[in-house]
Amino acid sequence: MKIEITDEKLIQKTGGIICGMSGSPIIQNNKIIGVLTNVLVSDPQIGYGVFADIMIKEMMK
Repeated sequence: MKIEITDEKLIQKTGGIICGMSGSPIIQNNKIIGVLTNVLVSDPQIGYGVFADIMIKEMMK
């Protein structure tokens, strides 16, 4: 999934996604929906992630 960072505190402190944030939870409407995988170098507020349900399905195989 493609994500956009909207947390103003995070943007003010880091400018967006930074190195080392891979695996951080993606939270939407107070629910964990996935994890961060990587960031667009040209825009640190945009990145990619994996849905939690896909990770659980793969784990159960």
